[in-house]
Amino acid sequence: MKRILSIIGLTAVAVVFALAQITVDGVISESQYALVAQKLNTNSGFGPNIDVQKIYVYPDVLNSVLYIGVVCKLDVSNDNGIGIWLNVTGTGSPTGAPAGTSLGGIQPGFGGHYLATSTYVNFKADFEVDYMFAINPGSSSTNCYVDAASRIGTPARVYLGNCGQSGNPLNYSTTGTVFQSGYTITFAFNNSGGTNTGFEIKIPFGAIGANSSHSIQIFAFVVSATAYFSNVTVPGNVGADNLGFEPNFGSISGGPYHTADISLPVQAVSLVAITGNSKVTLVWETGSEFNNAGFEIYRKAQDENDFKYIAGYQTNPELRGLGTSSHGKRYTYTDENVKGGATYVYKIYAVDFNGNRQEFGSITANVVAEIPNKYVLYQNYPNPFNPGTEIRFDLPKSGNVKLEIFNSLGEKVAVLYDGFMEAGYGKVVRWNANGFPSGVYYYRLTADGFVDVKKMVLMK
Repeated sequence: MKRILSIIGLTAVAVVFALAQITVDGVISESQYALVAQKLNTNSGFGPNIDVQKIYVYPDVLNSVLYIGVVCKLDVSNDNGIGIWLNVTGTGSPTGAPAGTSLGGIQPGFGGHYLATSTYVNFKADFEVDYMFAINPGSSSTNCYVDAASRIGTPARVYLGNCGQSGNPLNYSTTGTVFQSGYTITFAFNNSGGTNTGFEIKIPFGAIGANSSHSIQIFAFVVSATAYFSNVTVPGNVGADNLGFEPNFGSISGGPYHTADISLPVQAVSLVAITGNSKVTLVWETGSEFNNAGFEIYRKAQDENDFKYIAGYQTNPELRGLGTSSHGKRYTYTDENVKGGATYVYKIYAVDFNGNRQEFGSITANVVAEIPNKYVLYQNYPNPFNPGTEIRFDLPKSGNVKLEIFNSLGEKVAVLYDGFMEAGYGKVVRWNANGFPSGVYYYRLTADGFVDVKKMVLMK
């Protein structure tokens, strides 16, 4: 089992916003799906009428359900089929057949396709395999037979049913033979050969011993009923020849022959808030990420009723996510627009590439009322700018403050602030230069005998 980092030090357990449900109909078009693997060559294996092209995944963490969509098609003139292998990884996940273990010959007898053949049983994966599926038409234009097997403990096999080829969903109630009992697995097959059609399955996390702290790995391929393997795999890049009986994917070039770890949600490792100099720095770390475009940050002061958006990955490059990655990243964001002595609550949301949001965590920060020991006027940010910029300064004493803007000729063109201001770090005044021409400008801060001037550039 691979070690997956768990949630540490969060002040709130992650909550996921409700999303529209996936329709299990063999049409893999919903926006929640993320593409996790696709065909890397033009191999045709057993001919153009049977193929595997892509694998999509959507972990519905709110409802503890895993959706898998495999873009594929079946040749109705024979009983060649499609195999799918699945591994659940992470602390406390099921222990299946390790890489390099012979996977065939599971309860030989009626049905079972390549899973149950007793002649060629020594085909092997390059990753741990917990569950196996076989999908085949039985030489029919209307049937789609689906079998499943478990490699956890004593290998076992079960027939899930005939869902047909028209996208009609079929339910299978688990009994404990292969999957943990008390769940309903729904699957469908659409054999139209469309761009995003094929096999689609909805599996409750509990049926496969998974939870939201786990990750999964998947492999799909074209195979005959007698376990003769073609050269069509997703992922992986097999050469031109079919693999034949008893391939060992761990020793075949062109691998890996499984997806990278696909984390079920974005996995949180830690979230801390560091206060000082009248600012709050948020630091958080992910253990792995799934379809993560980036993060958005919301803040609520103690005396406010609602959270307000303060920053997001759309305008802050440091908040952009890794997409889908088995590795994590450390993120930081500094909020300088805070008041000394105030208390703030921050919420961080992970946003996927379809705009769906999941709460990563929340944390409270108490900002100490600190007083600087000198006046400081900082360089505006951004600079150059168009049309808005921020001017920040530190005040060691409370008193009257004036902040003025001058053009390159020395003419005063704006007064941004003229009045009393409390002492403190990180005072911020914003200037919106709409209506002003491009060029060099100067801003001057005057306070209790202190005067400083800095240059900035408006570039339209």
